[in-house]
Amino acid sequence: MHVWLTDWQVAEDHLLIRVGDTIDWTLYPADRSWVSRLLGDRLVIDWQFDTYGDAVDQPALRVSGEVAELRSVRCRQIQTDDGFVPVIGEATLQPVADTSGSWMRLARQEESAAVPGAETITCKFPYTSSGDSVEAEDLYGYVLSLAGSDGDCGSAEAR
Repeated sequence: MHVWLTDWQVAEDHLLIRVGDTIDWTLYPADRSWVSRLLGDRLVIDWQFDTYGDAVDQPALRVSGEVAELRSVRCRQIQTDDGFVPVIGEATLQPVADTSGSWMRLARQEESAAVPGAETITCKFPYTSSGDSVEAEDLYGYVLSLAGSDGDCGSAEAR
């Protein structure tokens, strides 16, 4: 089972997930059009971990299992009339050991943007940080592969 983790939620909550961790989560339907925009038809992701998912009446799935694999999803952006958007279908998947890259990156940006004596801290929004370099790939999220202790997709219970 593949599970989508959105970068900004991982960063906001300092959610640290490592390969080998055991998780017990409630999942919600993934935004298939968004994932498809990033990955094309290379990977089907039906569920996502959403820290705000219970705020909306929607299907949910309770899962538990071991994180077998974790991959970051990065994509180059282009500027359109709608602003910076990912290049459709061109996201790359890179194996990572954990999700700390999301919130550690934001912490570094906040530190570098702080001005001594200023009352506010400004931070570059991570989805537009590649505006100066068309070759840069921005982090959009993670794909987590979940396996149960017996090697299947973990245990699941729909609600």
